Amino acid sequence: GINMLKRLESSVNSFRLTISRIQQLIANMIEKIDSMTEEEYVEEFDFDDLDIEDEGDTIIGNKKNKIDLRDIDTISWRRYLVADKERFDLLLLMLKDINPEHDSKLQQLVCDLREKFAHPINGSNKKVLIFTAFADTADYLYKNLAPLILEKTGLHSAMVSGTIEAKSTIKLKQKMDFNTVLTLFSPVSKEKDVLFPGLKDEIDVLIATDCISEGQNLQDCDYLINYDIHW
Repeated sequence: GINMLKRLESSVNSFRLTISRIQQLIANMIEKIDSMTEEEYVEEFDFDDLDIEDEGDTIIGNKKNKIDLRDIDTISWRRYLVADKERFDLLLLMLKDINPEHDSKLQQLVCDLREKFAHPINGSNKKVLIFTAFADTADYLYKNLAPLILEKTGLHSAMVSGTIEAKSTIKLKQKMDFNTVLTLFSPVSKEKDVLFPGLKDEIDVLIATDCISEGQNLQDCDYLINYDIHW
């Protein structure tokens, strides 16, 4: 429950994805319960077969803890699962109409970026780092911000996270990887001219997760926004 609230605090998109994934897990579990045969309900456990490795489809849990469905009150559990599914169905219905155009938090970020670009804090430095704890939120922000920023301002954006491949509006011959993105975002501290001689393009907006939280020198950055918290 706490994790879902954290996802909701981050972005409505991450919250929606989490609910959808939980919905699928619930549906899979209901299907697994429904597929059990009567024989499996009454089958006795043979202690002589303790070393058997084939656990069949009635086993649930992770690699450390596994529970045989035949040891559970599956009738009551199924009833609770159905009730949870109905609650999640209602939540998804309520979230259905909250698209990027109606996402007030995203639109406030757009306004803040527009103000930052128009009135840089230090000279003409327009570099902004947008932080989020969730890769889903980072991907959501990149998809909805990067094309708009490039179209309206001509500035390039990028995204890096631990689970999604690095992306940027800058097109290079080589693969756009983690280190390349950071170098193009912080060209002075990362010595861009040495690594990419002749390349004029830079990244001014970086959307990132905590994969950049340690051991990175991004002193060229002029403005930091933590998207997850209330602001």
